[in-house]
Parts: sequence; structure tokens; C-alpha cells
Amino acid sequence: MTKNQVLKDNKLSMGVIVDKKITVSGAVQGVGFRPFIYNTAQQLGVVGEVYNNSAGVVIIIQCSQVQFNFFLSTLKNNIPTLASITDIAIEDCQINTYLDFNITHSRNGKNTTVVLPDACICAECINDIIDKNNRRYGYAFTNCTNCGPRFSIIKKIPYDRKSTSMACFTMCQKCQQEYQNPNDRRFHAQPNACSECGPQLQLTDSEGEDIVTNDTIKKTADLLKQGKIIAIKGVGGFHLACLASSKSAVAELRKRKHRAHKPFALMAKDVEMVQKYCQVSQQEEQLLTSNAAPIVLLIIKNNTPSSLVAPKQKKLGFMLPYTPLHYLLLQQFDEPLVLTSGNKSHNPQITDNQVALQELTNITDYFLMHNRDIVNRLDDSVVQYVANETTIIRRARGYAPSTLPLPHGFEGHQGLLAVGAELKNTFCLITNNNAIISQHIGDLKTLESYQDFQDNIALYQQLYESKIKHLVCDLHPEYLSSKYADNYAENNNIKLSIVQHHHAHIAACLFENGRAISDDKVLGVAWDGLGLGADNNLWGGEFLLADYSSFKRLAYFEYIPLLGGDKAQTEPWRMAYAYLKHYKIPADGYFSGKPTTDFDALLASNMALNYTSSVGRLFDAVAYLLDICTDKISYEAQAAIELENMADACIITGEQPAYEFGLKKIKNHFYIDSKKFWISIIKDLENKVKNEDIAYRFHLSLAKLLVDIVLQLQQIYQFNTVVLSGGVFHNQLLLTLVNKLFTKIKGITLLTHSKLPFGDGSVSLGQAAISIAREEKYG
Repeated sequence: MTKNQVLKDNKLSMGVIVDKKITVSGAVQGVGFRPFIYNTAQQLGVVGEVYNNSAGVVIIIQCSQVQFNFFLSTLKNNIPTLASITDIAIEDCQINTYLDFNITHSRNGKNTTVVLPDACICAECINDIIDKNNRRYGYAFTNCTNCGPRFSIIKKIPYDRKSTSMACFTMCQKCQQEYQNPNDRRFHAQPNACSECGPQLQLTDSEGEDIVTNDTIKKTADLLKQGKIIAIKGVGGFHLACLASSKSAVAELRKRKHRAHKPFALMAKDVEMVQKYCQVSQQEEQLLTSNAAPIVLLIIKNNTPSSLVAPKQKKLGFMLPYTPLHYLLLQQFDEPLVLTSGNKSHNPQITDNQVALQELTNITDYFLMHNRDIVNRLDDSVVQYVANETTIIRRARGYAPSTLPLPHGFEGHQGLLAVGAELKNTFCLITNNNAIISQHIGDLKTLESYQDFQDNIALYQQLYESKIKHLVCDLHPEYLSSKYADNYAENNNIKLSIVQHHHAHIAACLFENGRAISDDKVLGVAWDGLGLGADNNLWGGEFLLADYSSFKRLAYFEYIPLLGGDKAQTEPWRMAYAYLKHYKIPADGYFSGKPTTDFDALLASNMALNYTSSVGRLFDAVAYLLDICTDKISYEAQAAIELENMADACIITGEQPAYEFGLKKIKNHFYIDSKKFWISIIKDLENKVKNEDIAYRFHLSLAKLLVDIVLQLQQIYQFNTVVLSGGVFHNQLLLTLVNKLFTKIKGITLLTHSKLPFGDGSVSLGQAAISIAREEKYG
């Protein structure tokens, strides 16, 4: 039945009038939802009102049953682009007679709505800023209900202008008319503005002195073309920008930022520019052009803007312009720009103009700033497409703080805060209907990062009106996140639960795949850098029989000493020496100039050492023997990343045999003995086998080892689901090889991450899930 038929039928016979109250929860504020409801009501000839409250959007409707049925169908099936509905609650109500349908003022209520991520500039707004006849031509802060800032500017909900950093900008008459017109796409677009009434750009030198110019964006582009480094204030923080093809500019940026090797992200003006440098599949293009507009890791095609942009890498991280400012700036170039986080090493991205002028003055030549405050810091998200799935490496702008629905059995819990790990930190807040995972906070090892972590926890409590009743942290007592939770719980006299790191990894993957709280046990494979284990050793190569509430460790890599403690994580030679020494394999010539005598004495002394089963450290050791990071790493996982890149250069992959590992049983569990593997590696090196071939064989060997152990354990424990988690699986080659091998296995379902990172960014969700499951099971 068409809308016209409905209206015609109702003119003939309105029938019994029904009064309904509809409460819509989900991502329904700031996305044009109320004008969508208004226009639907106008088309159907129904009367009533629609308004925002803390629960979402409330619709009061007075109409015939036929009209109501059609209204409800439209509500469910034709929502605005950025909207998503988690629940529609309908109840009968008694109301006065309405004469028409109106959008009315927001009201307070029990808070169940969600905060939306920032969204990439839409095509219609792009048309506005490039149309010389449009009043927003060239305006760098153009937006509408289909795009623009959301989380980055919000202070509280309901999402109204007065609750954002746009409150200080009074709309001009024309903007106000758009804002009040339900038929305009800028109706109640809270950041709505134009050049007459909205935020403005400011270009200064490194000392903060204004640069006088008639065209700020063109002047900025000219300076970049001259090889200058410019700090640019974006939507979630400052970036440091330079011309990617300028070796001198990129080298100078590395020098000033003390960033020797870590790859820089790039921004290109369109997909065609990206395709000049990288292979771009249809799925990768969809990621690049999505509303989230993340950095997408892409395989280099044949050349890079400069070899200094991403040293020793086979991939480049590209993103497209996601704000009007970026779009207008990139139109001035026929080549990409470096766009990397504006911060000092290990500190959070800077968001404030004055702080930027103080902290970045020795790094940048100029500042391109604006006077719209960034309320909430957001790094750029990083993703890649692997084995037919999107893999999120860093979940921030464009994705956070979107929520995950609670799988069956998790309903009814609220006020739970899981504080995550210490590296790549996120935290997770459980409300009535959702698991809310924070944006990427980062490593909590500096005062600034730790303060940012605390500030964001306070913000989320305020946004979601959530009082913390229960805390969950990692088993490792020295993590700053664990110390925070312990201190908070003690000071506020609330419950604190402790969860093992790798169990949390597995639980997070189960949760995001919607597995119910009562589902059968799975085999979880958790491979990462380090996490404190139940036996007080540092785990990282685990096979766990697990459900949400408990786990049993079935197999793991044999323990190897961490020579030098934390230094073993930054100097790969230490792990290589530890492995060869442990298995009594001659290592002459591989450790020239290293203080091996000291370690020999340490190992002979029987002093207490830290031991690890970490696959991440195994990668480091292999990388060192293949002449990767022979001194120390300059960024996390550098050795593993460069080892993967070396393996990708292997030409004849189909003929490579796997290295052999041993599997030995002790009591009721297995451990993986690497002695045969290391003997074979050394033999290949002595026989001058290409490093690229050795690197590929290593990846292939791990994939086959994983599958072999899974099949052996399945015969004993009869599980039918395998879960992969842990930062090692961000390795695209390894994950592809594992997936390929699993396609040949019948009767086993493989679950991986696609909404959260494999790495520690998912740990907080797993902590929360385990705590709830244990409370349900044990009380």
C-alpha cells in the first residue's frame, strides 16, 4: 500500500483514533531523526509531536490504526543515514487532541541514548563549499545533520547546541532559519554555522604571531609546498603536516618529533590519488570513503611519495579528507600530505590552541588553528581489510564511542566500569542496554596520558549519567589502570574484580560476535606481547578452553627468560639470545658486541627472572636473526611489523615448507617446544637461504602449528568454536594464512575481531563480560 493510498483510505474512513507514545533508543540524536519523523507525519496526515530526551527520541502520535501501522513501518525501514535504532518502545497513552504535528523542545528523562561518533563530510556539504554561488563557498566548518562533529564537541546529553562547544557561536539569521526549518537538512544540526557566525581559521607563525592573508587555506598550502611543517587543528586534535614528497621536510619532522622509523599517515584528496601509490580493493575503497573515514593500511603498488614516510614498510596508511578544512586544503595539491598526530612522543594528541603553541613550537613552523574548542580528544582510527573482514587496529574517530548490544544473558547490568590494560588502553562502561567502549586512549605511561584516561572516565559517567557500582581491572597489579581501579574501589567502598589478561581477550571476541552468556566453551588462541598469567609468569602464547566465566589453560609456548626485564621488549637481540641459550644452540657470530657474558653469568646464578610464553617476543627474536632491529626498536611492534614486510617479499611462497615445533605434555596440559624450529632457522641462515624465505616460512609455520594444535586438542575436548585474539593477529599475513587453513576444516567455527582491535584495545570489554558472567553464575 502506498502512502497516497493510505491517505486516501483514511480520508474515506479515519476509523478508531489511537493515541501512542513511541520511545526510540539508539543513535537518534543529531542525525536528522526528528525532521525525518516530522516529514513522515506530514506525509501521512497524522498529528502529535516529537522531541529529544535523555532516552532518545519520543514520538506522541494521534491517528488511525492504519496510519499508525504505516508510520511504524516507515520508522523501522527508512531512517536517516547516520541513525541506528536499538529499541522501539510503544505504549498507549491518553493525550489531548492535537491539531497538527510539531517538533517540540528537548526534555530530561532516564538516560539511555548513545553519543554519536564524528562523521566525515557528506557529498552535499562538499558541493556547498565548492560552489561559488553558495553562501558556504570555501567555509571550513560546514556541516549538516548527515555529517560533521559529534562526540568531539559534546559536553552532555541530550545533544543540543547549548551542550556543545558551539554554544558560544550565535547563529546568524540565515543559519537560524535553516536550523528551524524541518524541511532543511540543517534542521537542528547543532554545529550549524557559516562564515558570518561560526568558527574561524587563524594562521600564525611558530611564535603565535598572525600571518596576514586574504586566503588562509591557500597560504597554508603555499607554505607546505615550500617544505614547511604546519600544526593543523582538526576535529579531534592537532596534526603535524608536511608535503609527503619532500624528503627534507619529512626528515626534519622525524628529527623534531624524535620519531626515527614509525610510519607516518598520509592524506590524499581522493581515491584516485591513493591508487597512484597503493593497491585499493573495492572493500578498501569503501573503508576509505565511509562515514568513519579511517586511516586504511594499503599495500604499496610501486612507489611512495618519499622513502622516509614509511621506512621498510610494504604498506602505507592513507585517509581521505574528512572535514571541510581538510577537503579545501587537499584541493590545493596533486600529491598527498603527511598528517601525523600533533603531540610530543608518548603524550596524547594536543587539542588546545594555547597548549599547542607551548608544546609544538619547536616542532612546527606554522600553526593553522581555529576557535571551536575540541571537548573530547580523538585520534584517527586505523583499519585494514584482511581475509574478507575489516580489522580495526586503533578504534577512535568515526567509530568511538559507538556501542555494542548486550548478548543474551548480559541484560540488566549497569554501573560497571572495566578499566582495560596499560598499553593501547580503552575502558568499557556497561549501561542498561549497551557496552560502551571508549575511544583509543593510548599508553598510560605518561602523566598526561594517565590524566586523559581519568578525564575520559569522568566524562563518560557524566554523558551516560552512570554511577560506578563495580570496577574490573587486569590481573597485573602494576598496570596504572589496575592501580586506578584499586584506588577508586577503596576510596568509594565498591566492589573490584580482577580478570586475567588473555581470558579477557577471548571474552571480548565472544561478546562482539554476540555469543550468549551461557554458550558452550570455546578454544581461545590468545597470542600477544605480554600479559600476567595465573601462575605469575608473563603469558602471550596461549590456548585456553574458555567461556565467559572461566578458562583452563590447555597449551602454551615454553617459557623463556626475559633477559633484562622490560629491556627485552625493546631490544630484540635479548630474546634471540635467550632462546638459543635456553635450547643450547651455538650462537657464535650472531651477537657480536652484545653483553652476552653478563647474561651467561645471570643465567648461571639462578637468580629470579621473569619468564614468558609470548609469541610477540618470538617474533622479536626471529626478526633480530634476520637483521631486523639489531640494536633496539623505536616504536612498539617494529620488529614484528618489519618481519611481516620481509615475509611479504618472499617470491615462491607455495613451495616453502613449514618449520617443525615440538608438542610435549606435562600432566594435564601441553607446551610447545621450539628447539627444532631454532635449529632449522640457524641451519637456513648458515646455508644462505634468503631472509625473505625464512621470514615467510616462520609465518607459515606458526599458522600450521596453530591449526595442528587446535585439531589435536579438539580430539580431547570436543569444542566446535575457535576464537583468535591478541595483538599478534594484527599481522595480516599470519591471519590470512590461518584463515586459509581453517577453510579446509569442517565442524569448527572460527571467530575473530571485526568491531574491536585484536590487541589490548579490546581487553576492557572482555573484562566487563567476564565480571558479569561470574556474577550471574556465582552471585
